[in-house]
Amino acid sequence: MEPRVLESSRYELKIEIVGEGHSFCNLLRKTLLEEPAVEFAGYSIDHPLLANPVFTLRTKRRQANVVLREALEKMLARTEEFRKKFVQAVSDHEVK
Repeated sequence: MEPRVLESSRYELKIEIVGEGHSFCNLLRKTLLEEPAVEFAGYSIDHPLLANPVFTLRTKRRQANVVLREALEKMLARTEEFRKKFVQAVSDHEVK
């Protein structure tokens, strides 16, 4: 993944996310929309085989880059929690 900032202001970010697709962008969008300060979070992919997603975040009252960083940290924590539960479930059901 290689994020490229296309536009940046205090309350708005537009980022091209090179090497990602719908899975990551949907998760990011959903996580950002949990934050009350987020006014808009969405992305577009002009062509799934030829283009990278362009993600837009617009906030009210809070800096967009801070809100984005917090959402990414939340996603990472959730992923780690899922990984631990998954490993435990597999371990509990291994054939012995």
